[in-house]
Amino acid sequence: MAPADSLARLRKALMDRAERREAPVTQLCREAGISRSRFYELRARYRAYGETGLRPKPRPAERPERQLPEPLVDAIVAYVVEHPTHGQRTIALVLATPRYGGWRVSHGGVANVLRRAGIGRRLARLAAAESLAASEGGPLTERVLRQVRAIERAKTVHIGSEVPGEELFFDTFYVGHLKGVGKVWQLPAVDGASSFGIARVVAGDKTAAVMARFLLDDVLPAVRRAGLRLARATTDNGPEFGRAFGEACRDADIRHHRIPPRSPNLNAFVERFQGTVLHLHYRVAFRYRYYLNLETIDADLQAFLRFYNFERPHRGYRTKGRAPASIFFSQQPEFLQQMGAWHDDRHAA
Repeated sequence: MAPADSLARLRKALMDRAERREAPVTQLCREAGISRSRFYELRARYRAYGETGLRPKPRPAERPERQLPEPLVDAIVAYVVEHPTHGQRTIALVLATPRYGGWRVSHGGVANVLRRAGIGRRLARLAAAESLAASEGGPLTERVLRQVRAIERAKTVHIGSEVPGEELFFDTFYVGHLKGVGKVWQLPAVDGASSFGIARVVAGDKTAAVMARFLLDDVLPAVRRAGLRLARATTDNGPEFGRAFGEACRDADIRHHRIPPRSPNLNAFVERFQGTVLHLHYRVAFRYRYYLNLETIDADLQAFLRFYNFERPHRGYRTKGRAPASIFFSQQPEFLQQMGAWHDDRHAA
């Protein structure tokens, strides 16, 4: 049975029940899932045309084209570029004159065309006119100059290094205040070629001496274990990267590079790493466990770092699905096998 026949049959059964007054109309409509106004409409069609009136109305095979013809759309856009301050009603009236083609279009149709073209607002039309004038050798307005500078700034600039271990990015991250311990800070360092992360949590103040100790006790041993050499340490201008940290870098023959103020994007490797640790580790760990001392926080952090570095596929533009350790320890295959690092051979090239 066709769907139209089934629907007509159900409607006929509803009309029969209403004629026999088996239940109030409100209840019948509720059971049928229709409104009372729809019921009375169907009953009027049934009384006028019989069972044929209960069948669904046939729909046209093709809906009529409702969009404006392309020549009219082109005429609207061309007029707007020349007269960017004119509104939709003025444009519709002007295009109806013989000089502009005698087009018949409503102001709503003009508004739809402008919105689809991305120039629905007057400022957008003025900006488009300025850009067109500049491309044709016209004057460069301040708006056009700002757009050009924005395009230049939008060009992708990749930071980091192509060589694992050559450049590491450093920062600090406030974990929270632990009762009985005080302020807890995370000290992270991230490799700019593999996104391999090294981190440690400390209590108290984050001083330059603390960061120097982190560099000497945690970062450099990990780099040497991978058979690599750290040549550059990139940091922001915080006091924790002051004199003591700089001296530790010089003693280890590492160049200390400070990024310009208010430019965290140039330290994006470690910034993104800290966001990952926050979302994937701390926000879960502090809901499942009540920490009483710094040692347990650091132990759980090291366990997460093992997962992050050796097991978790990294979707960065450099790693391409490989675990960071598979790149950082590429010269130590036995160590990778021992740690069980994830390695996707499809992207190893």
